[in-house]
Amino acid sequence: MKTQYHLLCLLFLMSFHLFSLEPSLKIQLWAPDQPVDILIYNPNNRPIDLPQPYTPATIPEVYGQEIEESQIEAVAQHMDYRKTEFVAAVGNNVSFSITFNDGEGEGFFDRNLGRARRDAFRFAANIWAQNLQGPAEISVQATMTPRGGDQASAVLASAGAGQFWRNFNNAPIKDVQYPECLVEIISGKDPDTKTFEINVDFNSDVDENDVLGTRGFYYGTDGSNGNDFDFVTITLHELTHGLGFVHSFKPNGTHGLDGFMIIYDHFLVNRFGQRLTTLTASPINVTGNNVFWGGLLGLYAFNNDFGGTGGLPIHSPTPWVNGSSISHLDETTFTGDWELMTPNNDGDVDHEPDTIVLGILQDIGYSLPRSRYVNTNATGFEDGSCANPFNTVIEALHSVPANGFVRIFPGTYKEKLTINKSVEVRSCGGIAVIGIQ
Repeated sequence: MKTQYHLLCLLFLMSFHLFSLEPSLKIQLWAPDQPVDILIYNPNNRPIDLPQPYTPATIPEVYGQEIEESQIEAVAQHMDYRKTEFVAAVGNNVSFSITFNDGEGEGFFDRNLGRARRDAFRFAANIWAQNLQGPAEISVQATMTPRGGDQASAVLASAGAGQFWRNFNNAPIKDVQYPECLVEIISGKDPDTKTFEINVDFNSDVDENDVLGTRGFYYGTDGSNGNDFDFVTITLHELTHGLGFVHSFKPNGTHGLDGFMIIYDHFLVNRFGQRLTTLTASPINVTGNNVFWGGLLGLYAFNNDFGGTGGLPIHSPTPWVNGSSISHLDETTFTGDWELMTPNNDGDVDHEPDTIVLGILQDIGYSLPRSRYVNTNATGFEDGSCANPFNTVIEALHSVPANGFVRIFPGTYKEKLTINKSVEVRSCGGIAVIGIQ
């Protein structure tokens, strides 16, 4: 289907005798492919402010530079399709279908910055697509809206999971809420195809000089952001929240979504290793830098790769900060290459999720693309994922791809093993001993 455009021309006629005094405005009908003249009767010669002639937007302006007119026909039956861009899956990784849901000329369709914004967002989504095991198609709605701020501070962006589900097929833990995109990965089915699994919104005012001064978003993908905020890094951060890096606690220490904990909540502990979800609700539990991550893989990454000791600190300042507390890593502990999921962005560039972020996501149920997981205490459904691990190393060895990783949850394993392909065997944390002791 070709789009037909109509050029509207306004002709101002100053005449005292060409028209009778019947209607003051006479509009002629016209053929779709022809211009139209609107004749205005103005006997008193009053000044009229005429609008500029309508110039229709070009195909690249409306659909993006990468779209040609010949491609429009394939999506013409659904107007919103022009906003959806698919990040292709690689191997068995996840993929993202992204809907840029701004109006024409706004946000991700801004005439000057729209294409760069979309390219940077796609670039970031593809990074996560490479780092997670699927298969699944994660639907994302991305918008940019004016959210204000001042010269010193502003909200750069926000994000969250569209929905949470519990007790779905192959659910690892009963009566626990999981973000929809993780439900799709674990169960093999999208529980609601009519809703977005992740919603992300950016503050378009950041690109204006009255918010954060001359600092704005940098939309390049090379990390050369100078003094600006790297948009790829911000997008990676927000998508991580949408994947499930989010809690349900309130400032008074209560928790729950529809009366049930979120899977992220399940791994939060205090400095004594007590799960926050088992404690009597109190503001003390969620403030005072008293919140830590108790998940095995996140904690292992902190102690091993980061060189940390003790508990993995979660951002839990006093007083409580809405939108920031508990849903981020500790601001003081993590800097540089480790601050992808800290609450404040100081302009650093992080184009790869670090081992701690990956460890936390594995704890809540995500898997790495070339890994198979083993826990001899596992029961029920097994597919070698982190959420539903095999209960024997032999199963993992059969399933893991060549040059992949068999990740063993701590324990002592006395089974006989014959390894006939190149793989790496790693402990998920603690000490995992294989063989007769």
